[in-house]
Amino acid sequence: MADQPATDYRSTLNLPDTPFPMRGDLPRREPAWVKAWDEQGVYRRLRDARVGAPLFVLHDGPPYANGQIHMGHAVNKVLKDMVVKARQLAGYDAQFVPGWDCHGLPIENAIEKLHGRHLGRDQMQAQSRAFAAEQIGQQMADFKRLGVLGEWEHPYRTMDFANEAGEIRAFKRVIERGFVYRGLKPVYWCFDCGSSLAEFEIEYADKKSSTVDVGFLCAQPAELAAAFGVPALEKDAFAMIWTTTAWTLPANQALNLNPALDYALVDTERGLLVLAASLVQKCLARYGLTGTVLATALGEKLGGLNFHHPLAHVDPGYARLSPVYLADYATAEDGTGIVHSSPAYGVEDFNSCVANGLEVDAILNPVQGNGTYAADFALFGGIGIWKAVPQIISALRDAGRLFATESISHSYPHCWRHKSPVIYRAAAQWFIRMDEGVGVFTKDKAPATLRQTALAAIEQTGFYPETIDGNPQAGQAPTAFYPENGRARLRDMIANRPDWCISRQRSWGVPLPFFLHKESGELHPRTMQILDQAAAIVEQGGIEAWSRASAEQILGAADAAQYTKSSDILEVWFDSGST
Repeated sequence: MADQPATDYRSTLNLPDTPFPMRGDLPRREPAWVKAWDEQGVYRRLRDARVGAPLFVLHDGPPYANGQIHMGHAVNKVLKDMVVKARQLAGYDAQFVPGWDCHGLPIENAIEKLHGRHLGRDQMQAQSRAFAAEQIGQQMADFKRLGVLGEWEHPYRTMDFANEAGEIRAFKRVIERGFVYRGLKPVYWCFDCGSSLAEFEIEYADKKSSTVDVGFLCAQPAELAAAFGVPALEKDAFAMIWTTTAWTLPANQALNLNPALDYALVDTERGLLVLAASLVQKCLARYGLTGTVLATALGEKLGGLNFHHPLAHVDPGYARLSPVYLADYATAEDGTGIVHSSPAYGVEDFNSCVANGLEVDAILNPVQGNGTYAADFALFGGIGIWKAVPQIISALRDAGRLFATESISHSYPHCWRHKSPVIYRAAAQWFIRMDEGVGVFTKDKAPATLRQTALAAIEQTGFYPETIDGNPQAGQAPTAFYPENGRARLRDMIANRPDWCISRQRSWGVPLPFFLHKESGELHPRTMQILDQAAAIVEQGGIEAWSRASAEQILGAADAAQYTKSSDILEVWFDSGST
């Protein structure tokens, strides 16, 4: 069959003729679009087109000026851009104000990796400011590349001098309302950071620890016998404790028993043991002992009895008594039903000891900020607490007070930055109180506690109508939640959260511009005026200017000799929270 000529079907179709390319080719074409929008000032033209219209301002929850943006940043910014553009189309003057968190430990960590860990405060601040500025420039370019329109020429940065000064003024206002105090409390402490940590800076990971069962020799055998209703004790008697933190035992100052639990006095070949009645068999099996229960008594009958520290007969540095305090947090779920208490290293221990009359100044706190025991601490001075554990166990064994030990793996708090284990450690820190209390410098006491105020704000409701009589309106709604179940989550979090530790022992951050008396630890009587002075100095030269200001310059020579300038900074979430 002869070949037929090809038919030109294209010429038979009536197709539209457009300049659109066949392919999107977005990797090449999108940067050109973004550049054109920037050069044409599209965002500014949108603002001009809405002059006089109701405002809708999205004040950005700031990303941290530290590292390349990731998918989380992209989702965050694109969704916000969609909201702002939707408001613009609805007739609002819809503004997006981007910003950055610029202070804090992550930036200091980055500087330490680049320049070493022993920089002076001035060097750290200079390097941190330069690094944050570099990161902001990099992130801003990437956000623009996503097509996000906003006030890129006028973002807010927490390290801008005016913002740093404004934060000090905001902090002063919090003090005036009676919400700020200084206290010695156990807080999360990271040895690598050399600073306290907030709850949100903690993550949990498995850690291997050595558990120990330790006996505390009774110092009042007659009173213990009477509590159990027996005529006399024929052997040494021990209150038995179990712990996964052997490093806390050298700082023990009390024992805690549950007043409502039954405790047993058990006769064994190693003496008389006081144990929760429901745990006797489990404990004896762990100790490799056999025993007979001589008597039982409620924990409330044992309150006030004294026991010797388990190393008391080894070194005079431990020649002290551990009184029995009654506390509900001692349970029979595991261990022995008796909790050993080192108040510097546990919140419940601290609260129990203070509630029972232990003076804060008398609390033993030998662990230093770098994780070692104080150099003059008996038996273990100068040793890191993790390395000291085998030595502590050995000392307890030699003293005849160790009944059992084993290695376990358990969930343990870690620093979210260094991934290293943290501890609770009592440190003099500044706190924002959630509940009632008045500070020395309160000028305008709040009518309600901070917790009450926040909970009341969460319950306030309102509306956001799209239009009223055909005109866009902002409406009035103090607090709106999308989705609504977020309200209950935030309410529960605020209802149960403890006081907020706002001080950090670092260099790169807004200062706590305080001067403390060298003997009493009290704030200078002119503290409120000093806060104003500090804000003015920072507004002119940044936090670096305050860092360079001497006590003599601020207080005068006479007072400077009696006061110490605080080197603490505000926790970084105070930065973004006060913008």
